[in-house]
Amino acid sequence: MPSASPAPAAVLAEGKTKILRQGATPDELVVSYKDDATAGNGAKHAVVPGKGNLNARISVILFNLLHKYGIPTCFVRPGEQTNELIYRRLEMIPLEVVIRNVALGSIVKRFKFEEGRRFEKPLLEFFYKTDDDPQITDTLIEELNLIPAQTTLDAVGRLAYEINEIFVTYFEACGIVCADFKLEFGIDDQGHLVLGDELSPDNFRLRDLKTGDILDKDVFRLDLRDLAETYQDLLTRMEKQPPERAIPKDLRTYEAEVTVTTRKNVLSPESRTVLDAVQSLGASVLPDSPVTCNVEALNAGKRFKLTLKAHLMVEAEKYLRAVSDQVLSNPVIEDFQYTIRQVTR
Repeated sequence: MPSASPAPAAVLAEGKTKILRQGATPDELVVSYKDDATAGNGAKHAVVPGKGNLNARISVILFNLLHKYGIPTCFVRPGEQTNELIYRRLEMIPLEVVIRNVALGSIVKRFKFEEGRRFEKPLLEFFYKTDDDPQITDTLIEELNLIPAQTTLDAVGRLAYEINEIFVTYFEACGIVCADFKLEFGIDDQGHLVLGDELSPDNFRLRDLKTGDILDKDVFRLDLRDLAETYQDLLTRMEKQPPERAIPKDLRTYEAEVTVTTRKNVLSPESRTVLDAVQSLGASVLPDSPVTCNVEALNAGKRFKLTLKAHLMVEAEKYLRAVSDQVLSNPVIEDFQYTIRQVTR
C-alpha cells in the first residue's frame, strides 16, 4: 500500500485570508492563502474559489521583483500547494505602513481630498495593529516602544518609499496605476529590517491606466465584478512584464544629508576642545536669565549634503551608505546617519 501523506502541521495562527503553520525548519512558516474574501472589517464575507491560488502567484511575482532590486523580504520559495508560500520567521513590528500615491479610500473621507487626485509626492501613514487599527503618530510610536532597537522608524519609512518607487514603475509598465498599498515589516534573526506579510491585490488599490477600471479587492467591496476574474486579469498582465520594467528610463535626482559623529565611548580631540570652551563660558552666555544651564557632554560632528542621480532610490541609498562608510566617516571611531528623498522638479 502507498504510504500515507504526512498530516499538515498544526495551525499556528489563522486570519481572515491566511493560515500560518510551522514549516520544515524552525525558522520557516508555511503560509496558506485562503479563498475567503472579506470587506468592511469582516462585515462582508464570501468564499471565492481560486482566490488563494491567485493571491499566492501574484505575491511571488512581487516578492521576486523586490528581491531583484535588493529589497529584503520574508519570502523564501513557493510551497508544495499552489496557494502556499514559505516565509522565514520574523519579529513583526505591530504597524501597518500605508503608502498613498493617489487619493482613494479612507483618506478621501478623512481629509476631503478629491477622489483620484495624484499626490505631489507619496504620502506615508502608520496604523497601529490592534482590533480597530487606529492611525498613529511618530511620537506615539516612540512612546509605545513599537520599533525594535535594531532599527528606526526612519528606516521603515525609507524602505517603504523604495518599495513604492519599484511598484509604481513596474505597474505603470503593466498599464496600471498603483494608487496605494499596505505593508508590514519585521526583524530577522540577524537584526535586519525585512518586509513581511503578503503582497497580494487584497492589500493594493490598482487602477487601469487608461480606463480607470478597478483591478483589486475594491471590485468585491463595491460589488462591481467577479473577484477571481479580476485577479486573473491582473496576474495575466503582470506575467507579461519582466522585472526590468521596474527601472525608470531616466535618471532621477535624490537629495541626501549625512551626519557623522564620534562614537559615544570615544572622546575626540575636537569634542574635548569644544566642550572645554563651552564649559568655560558657564552661564555667562545668558547673563540676564534666571535659568541655569550647564553643558556636561558634547559630541562634535560633521554634516554633508549630497545630490545623487540614480534610476531608483534603492540604488542611490546603497551608494550613499558605501560613500558614508568608506569616505565621509572613519568606521573605527565614527558613526553616521542619513536621510534621502527624491527631488521632484
